[in-house]
Amino acid sequence: MSDGGVRLGTTRREVLRLLGLGAVVGVAAACSTAPSPQTSAPVATSAPAAAQPTTAAASGAAAKPAAAPTATPVLDAKTSAAAAPAGGEVVKITAWTIGPDAPSFYRRDNLIAAAETLNKELEQEGSKQRVQVEGTFESGGQWSDYKQKFILAAESKQGPDIILAGHEDLAPWAAAGHVMELDPLLKKYEAKFSDVIPTLWDSVKLTGKTYAIPQDTEARPIYYRKDLLTTMGWSKDKIDGLPDAVKSGEFAWPDLAATAKDAVDKKIVEPGKGWYHRPSQGADFYSWYYQNGGQMQDKESGKLVLVRDALAKHYQVHFDAVRTNKITPESMLGTEGRLWHETVTSGKVLFYNAGTWTWKDWQATYKVPEQDLWDNVGFTLVPAAQKGGKPVTLSHPLVYMVTSNSKNQELAFRVLANATTPGLNSKHAVQSAHLAILKSQVNDPAYKQDKFLLATGYMLDYTTFIPNHPKFGQYDEQLYRLLSAVESGQMQPGQAADIAVDELRSQLKDQLILK
Repeated sequence: MSDGGVRLGTTRREVLRLLGLGAVVGVAAACSTAPSPQTSAPVATSAPAAAQPTTAAASGAAAKPAAAPTATPVLDAKTSAAAAPAGGEVVKITAWTIGPDAPSFYRRDNLIAAAETLNKELEQEGSKQRVQVEGTFESGGQWSDYKQKFILAAESKQGPDIILAGHEDLAPWAAAGHVMELDPLLKKYEAKFSDVIPTLWDSVKLTGKTYAIPQDTEARPIYYRKDLLTTMGWSKDKIDGLPDAVKSGEFAWPDLAATAKDAVDKKIVEPGKGWYHRPSQGADFYSWYYQNGGQMQDKESGKLVLVRDALAKHYQVHFDAVRTNKITPESMLGTEGRLWHETVTSGKVLFYNAGTWTWKDWQATYKVPEQDLWDNVGFTLVPAAQKGGKPVTLSHPLVYMVTSNSKNQELAFRVLANATTPGLNSKHAVQSAHLAILKSQVNDPAYKQDKFLLATGYMLDYTTFIPNHPKFGQYDEQLYRLLSAVESGQMQPGQAADIAVDELRSQLKDQLILK
């Protein structure tokens, strides 16, 4: 496959000027959104109203990805009941949480429930304090808006006691002094967290210190239409065996691309509808970087890592999909989120990648009957780069953090401790199609009855993470802009990888290891 220079002889300097890559503002990539400092949010008594899905954040047609229209967020608040004992006080603990997928409202509701348990503990201890949790949940909207609102609130010392966000946010927020280290409290309440799956603790650490508590995790499968594969002549056994063929390395990425191209060539799907990747900036794209031998962080030093050849291959995958094989549309980056989901749920796309949580979101927001999904949609890991290789996925744990400006940090932490239980976490997992964070959840009755969670749990054995590093936003923004340039045909994969090396070396200096 071609790995040449910029088209039409454009120089690197001209490309950089065209793309505006000289000064990059870090933007976090994640899978959710966030609450705004509200004045009078309505009190919710049940699950929030169906939200508009998150829209795309960038346009591949523009040199610098332009913001897509912002969905209107839906903000719901709930407050736990609390009564102070004689001569005591009620301590209010505020918490901000987000979906943006509407079914993830237990991120808030589990904190409300935890307050009741904590108050019983306080009563048994003879404490004169009781807690009242005031929590918000935002569905729809944009991650960037949510995070910006928290940063502004934290800087003015008006932030909540508890903030839910992506695990990668802890690095810049800890560096800025917005969130606190939790290790002393984790040691004091160690027994409360003994059930957490051990590998998840790696996602909440920065330079050996713990700054967050895992709230949930997920995987990001490749979904495929069984009905379209049947039309292509695949047998039921072959379709049902696809996940195992991917796991074994028998069915690799070139096979998926060839199958998608064959579907387009045979007019089973329209041009550009062989494979849909996500339509906006986000962590999902790094599956193809990892797939090709990429590394993002050095375990010893904590520095960011960029593997040039893996990046070039990652860009080549996307270049071939859009420019060569025409299995992905040229306008994919910047497609409005609702249109993306409506297209894939209507059965018009053969392969598409999205998170496990979308399984429930498609049912709740796009009104697809669950049985229709089981009848027509399958799911598998992202296939290996070549036959015999190892497939991958990527997980983006959301986490709870206690803020530095909280006047009741230990009580806020104890709310989180009492929210980290098999029963509460399984309610969230089953409602929103997120995977277990506790070892004992696999034995929880509700979790055990969820067919989808049981069928996707194995994917965590193949998962990867984005790094916790204060400069990851710059790293991510740069690589996404270059991906946009590759897909729009402004640049070839090899040239984009070379520019990434030059620019990130200049920006990140001694915080980057190049390989």
